[in-house]
Amino acid sequence: MKIQRRHVGSLTALLALGASLGAGCAENESSLFVRGVLKFPEETCEVTAEASAPVIFRGTLDVAFSSEYSAALLVGNQMVRRGNAATLRTETSRVIFESADVHTFDSAGNELAAFSAAASGFADPATGAEPGYGIAHVVLVDSGTSATVVGGANAGPVEVLARVIVRGHTLGGEEIATGEFQWPVDVCRGCLVSFPGEADDPLQPGRDCSITDDGPTGVCRPGVDNAVDCRVCVGVNPFCTPP
Repeated sequence: MKIQRRHVGSLTALLALGASLGAGCAENESSLFVRGVLKFPEETCEVTAEASAPVIFRGTLDVAFSSEYSAALLVGNQMVRRGNAATLRTETSRVIFESADVHTFDSAGNELAAFSAAASGFADPATGAEPGYGIAHVVLVDSGTSATVVGGANAGPVEVLARVIVRGHTLGGEEIATGEFQWPVDVCRGCLVSFPGEADDPLQPGRDCSITDDGPTGVCRPGVDNAVDCRVCVGVNPFCTPP
């Protein structure tokens, strides 16, 4: 009977240990998460790490201007603050982003590429029930993938699905990662070029981009998400000349 009680006690201890380990793993998976992809405004071309910051729900890569699709991921940190100025305890729950595991797929689910990309940025810890937010700048579609899916002179758009896990470490030395985040990107050649009416010379036959007065002087992240006014690149990029 004594031996039986020891076995029962050992089993109880193992079950308790397993439950505690299981809870710890689940908690770690939810500690860091990707909320979305931030929208770069044309006016400032700057993004902010705030829950209310504007996001987009689908990306576009125009290989006539850029061979890679980079994104500013809004990453939330739900770990509680541990710093205490009264006891001279430093904050260890702040997360530094280091890298990202990226896999790209076509619309049929076939894997196109798998690579590790550098990631930069950090996220502050939570304040009460509100997560702290940071921005992780990551390449989601590499040049190899874009070259594979877009071959013709005016190809696209072709959908690419990027699945990414952002990795980093806390200031306390703990390795941490987000769950997998999926992001659709339309890859094309020349599809982001716009030809505004005010750029067309009515004295010339057909559509053109001849009137460049009062046009924009630049574009935020050319080839990535935002439209490219033809007046910025006419005479430099052949896709900025109307067909």
